[in-house]
Amino acid sequence: MGLAEALMYEEFYGLRERPFTLIPDPDFLYLSPQHKLARAYLEYGLSQRLGFIVLTGEVGTGKTTLIKSLLKSADRKQRLGVIYQTSFAASDLLELLLREFGLKGHFTTRVARLAAFNQFLLNAHARQENVVLIVDEAQNLGPEALEELRLLSNLQAEKEPLLQVILVGQPALQERLRHPSLMQLAQRISVHYHLTPLDQKETKEYVVYRLARAGGSGIFTDSALDKLYDYTKGVPRRLNTCCDLALVASFAEGRREIDGEFLDTVMAAQGAGLESPAPAAAEPPSSFSEPSPGFPADLQTTTAPQPLRSDDGLGLAVAELAARLSRLEGLVLDLSGQMLPVLRHLRGRPAPPDDEQLLSSDSPAPHFHDEPDEATQELPPSPPRELQTPRPGWWSRIWRR
Repeated sequence: MGLAEALMYEEFYGLRERPFTLIPDPDFLYLSPQHKLARAYLEYGLSQRLGFIVLTGEVGTGKTTLIKSLLKSADRKQRLGVIYQTSFAASDLLELLLREFGLKGHFTTRVARLAAFNQFLLNAHARQENVVLIVDEAQNLGPEALEELRLLSNLQAEKEPLLQVILVGQPALQERLRHPSLMQLAQRISVHYHLTPLDQKETKEYVVYRLARAGGSGIFTDSALDKLYDYTKGVPRRLNTCCDLALVASFAEGRREIDGEFLDTVMAAQGAGLESPAPAAAEPPSSFSEPSPGFPADLQTTTAPQPLRSDDGLGLAVAELAARLSRLEGLVLDLSGQMLPVLRHLRGRPAPPDDEQLLSSDSPAPHFHDEPDEATQELPPSPPRELQTPRPGWWSRIWRR
């Protein structure tokens, strides 16, 4: 059985399409109670033409899928622009906005670009259109770029902002917004919602819902659904990865059902056995509700309640994955150091003050002047690889070709 054949499990299980892809698909959005509430806040902010709206959450909790669902159902009177790539300088923001909203012209100066964008906003307002800018991965924006967004939001007509901004990002975005230079922006945030992982009940409902959307049911037994939560801790992106792997492996062995024991075998064959240690609990990020310099004390964060959870000693798939990622990051840094002398030799000039500039893109990435760059911080030592790994079944070799 070849790889292409193994990937075609849809027909075997009577599915119209793959239910667990990693690409955010609004048609497969499972609206848990907190996702419903988050969407309600977003829709409220848009309908009331509030200036700044913030949506945060850990990696893989469904932020982008929720935003795409919002875009799909947007009113025709809304002009929506989305920026997914946030590694740009503050000086490039206006040019990005002009391109995103389809404004053509030869604008050679910042004054010309600002005038063109202002006229676009005024024309949209005259047509009773609401212009909304959504910035994904906004935690990568530096203070200068965020301040530039605030200045653009100053453009108003009839006491209403001509531009609404939705910032979407990881919890680090909260710390970005605490920067002392962004106090005025923090005071303009009208709505903020923080997404958390699914609880055990929602995890089961998530898997059942996505299978049903693809035309299937009853593939994962109750024991498998319980263990899926143990492996993923309710993070939707991890759920998609585990479920997709399990479906391929089950199809390869001709199984109609996936139970907990078989799921253990699948995860062990992927290098994430039950003996893998669970990662240390990270310190929870600060919320907007905590008073701090640059944040008003009365600005409250709306966050989904944290459910009580129990750990029964089962290892997490993410433990080994995190170890692999750490080792890969170390290799990348080592290779970068080896490449620098070669690049300097080819360019025929001495090393610049900051060697990392040789490997950077043409557009300088935003950074904080008073905080260390996360990309240059020393990585923690990689945990040792497991000495023994359960021998995988024959189907697992399909994935490693």
